[in-house]
Amino acid sequence: MDPLSITASVIAVATLAAKLCATFSSLREVCNVLPGRLHALNNEIVDFEAVCRQVGSALDERAAAELDAATDAAIRRLLQQARQTLVEVHAVLAAIVATSHRNRVAGVRAWKKEHARLEQLQNEIKTVKSSLNILIGTSQSYVPGRSPASVFWAR
Repeated sequence: MDPLSITASVIAVATLAAKLCATFSSLREVCNVLPGRLHALNNEIVDFEAVCRQVGSALDERAAAELDAATDAAIRRLLQQARQTLVEVHAVLAAIVATSHRNRVAGVRAWKKEHARLEQLQNEIKTVKSSLNILIGTSQSYVPGRSPASVFWAR
């Protein structure tokens, strides 16, 4: 388990989320007003970026080498899933922005066409974000050499 590779993955995904937020700004400039779904998706991505930063901090505070293999693999899988989802969101939004720059009516049609897909992608981001929160929370509450029951009763 390489602690630097997990941290680098977290930083890369957080950076991708930040770039996606910049794409929302471009879309906001083109459309003046974003539909509610895009606001919700933007908020979800901003929240996801914050979770990624928290995961990075948690991994820095507690050496990733202490993570068990299952947690390590789960974090890597979630980061890969997040990266794929964010890349897909970016592609959809970039296409809508490009279409809207050429023709606003066509941009509205593109938005309507992609609305359901963006909702699905938002749900995927929400799931990954929740899973990362749970994984980091449980991995931080684990004390090597002590059973979970003894940690509970020690409180």
